[in-house]
Amino acid sequence: MQLSIAKLFNKGVILFLGLASFSTPYWLSNCVTSNEKLESSDTSFFLNLHDTVNYVGMSECKVCHSDIHSTFLHTGMGQSFGLANQEKSVGKFINGRNTDIVFDSILNLYYKAHWKNDSLFIRQYSINSRSNKIEYQREEFIPYIIGSGQHTNSHFWLDEGYIYQAPLTFYSQKGIWDLPPGFRTNNSGFNRKIDMECMSCHNAMPIPLNEARNLFSKIPLGIDCERCHGPGELHVAQKKQGIIIDTSKYADRSIVNPKRLPYSLQVDICQRCHLQGNNVLKEGKSFTDFRPGMPLKNVFEVFMPQYENTDYFVMAGHADRFQKSQCFIISNKEKNTESYNANINFTCINCHNPHISVKETKIETFNNNCRSCHFENSNKSTLFSCSKTPQITANCVSCHMPPSSAEDIPHVMVHDHKIQRPKKDSKFPEKGKLLGLYSVNNKKTNKLTKIKAYLSYFEKFDPNTFYLDKALTLLKSENSQYEQWIHYYFLKRDWKGIINNAKMANSSLNEWTNYRIAKAYDAVDDLPKALNYYKMAFDRKPKDLDIGVEYANALIRAKQINKAKEILEKQLEIAKKHELTWLNRGTIYYLEVNYSEAKSCWQKVLELNPRQKLAHLYLSELFLKVGEIDKSKYHYEQSK
Repeated sequence: MQLSIAKLFNKGVILFLGLASFSTPYWLSNCVTSNEKLESSDTSFFLNLHDTVNYVGMSECKVCHSDIHSTFLHTGMGQSFGLANQEKSVGKFINGRNTDIVFDSILNLYYKAHWKNDSLFIRQYSINSRSNKIEYQREEFIPYIIGSGQHTNSHFWLDEGYIYQAPLTFYSQKGIWDLPPGFRTNNSGFNRKIDMECMSCHNAMPIPLNEARNLFSKIPLGIDCERCHGPGELHVAQKKQGIIIDTSKYADRSIVNPKRLPYSLQVDICQRCHLQGNNVLKEGKSFTDFRPGMPLKNVFEVFMPQYENTDYFVMAGHADRFQKSQCFIISNKEKNTESYNANINFTCINCHNPHISVKETKIETFNNNCRSCHFENSNKSTLFSCSKTPQITANCVSCHMPPSSAEDIPHVMVHDHKIQRPKKDSKFPEKGKLLGLYSVNNKKTNKLTKIKAYLSYFEKFDPNTFYLDKALTLLKSENSQYEQWIHYYFLKRDWKGIINNAKMANSSLNEWTNYRIAKAYDAVDDLPKALNYYKMAFDRKPKDLDIGVEYANALIRAKQINKAKEILEKQLEIAKKHELTWLNRGTIYYLEVNYSEAKSCWQKVLELNPRQKLAHLYLSELFLKVGEIDKSKYHYEQSK
């Protein structure tokens, strides 16, 4: 791939054209010595941070870096996402079928996976308690596996271009199949949407279609080089034009080298994904905006609950826990982590070479980092205060970073990255009293971001009114934050509060605020105003199936049948398995006295989700209408 000279000039790259008037060689104009300082606020240092530089894919990197590419493919990052085939899967199967049948006792549904040749399928089914025969089943083809297999393999399926998580995960450490994290308490079946927030953390940079949350024009196959080094278009173009820089002496500014970043920016590359929590985007930002070398807090902040017991941790809290270690704090106590300092050398990449699998990293590599500080005598022959015998062969990690279960992911053991003295009690710590939320990656977070964090944490993770109360306290001093007030009142189901704030808000509201206002007017039976706001939400996200079906439903009730039919039929052209689209399409058929097609639509809903109560209720009414009383009674009982 080549860039034009004009385009390279636009990217701030000075080319050497062999002219006598150039007194400085081109390669010095595009590099700095290894001693030159880089401030954390200097986002222009590496030229590929500019948003005009494109991603090129790992195959371009492989051309020059084949040795690194070959080892990286075996790392957890390199194996993070891929096509679902028998090579990628670590799940246990016997004759092509999984060894465990998983049962959800709440929904009375069973799950199992199986192969048909090299194609993976996941089946959801129920068994009639009287006949002991299968009375319902749904089976989906699985095109993608997410997870390296070191801890888990989870599974994604596609409804045309819309991507969802399937309700079955293999937990490799225990070698068992079970429901995915969160499904035991809230099993959404095949309906859990995979949005940009999820996809961009577990994969190379996907390309989302902004008309819907879980629709993508490009889904890469695994985390790649550019997630840590930034987009490679400029770097590749320079190398193809023969612009080579001696990186032993100078920094090549065409591509980010994390080693040359200040610690605060270096750890932000790791924290982009190894910092689990409630991600709150800054105004006008998206999850595609972060590039290595930028401050992560400029794109989004990550909020976590703060408890009395500071030893509580989650699966992907590595970066946060590591920075709470005394080893890290003392090592960097008198050093400025905000500017480049080659002597700040206790960072994530001291122990973790991103290009080599942790499984292939020898224990001695980790121990040597400990030995660099912890010795009893001047000849550095004895590990300091270690009870292991012989001390020189001790596994420091096993004692000082012991594996423990994380509260949020079942059946998984992870190393606590807060390095500390061994504890007698290895049980998962009690959290203690909930104190609030804190921003892990920004100590100076502002009030508006805190408000968003409390509201979204209540909505996405934990419906504890504590979070709403905290949001309300902050909102009282921010009266003009109409969108946040509307969000707060929506979570409280206070329709009057939403309407009062909607009257004062400006017209440039996002789709979800418009949706919330629409629901409020709908709840107070002001359908004309509800329709107006449903339309504004729909216009912003015209391919979001949930928004579309809500708008269509309101149109049906307003007797604007043709408009509703147009929306629903378009949705069925681009997605075949959205149950609420079928539900409402059946309603239109019913109103048109086309009972055969209405029945077909509602039965399609039950094929997708046998627990859809409205479909049972509508079928009960339909069968009553046509005189099939027994069927009407059956569906009425199922609707309760």
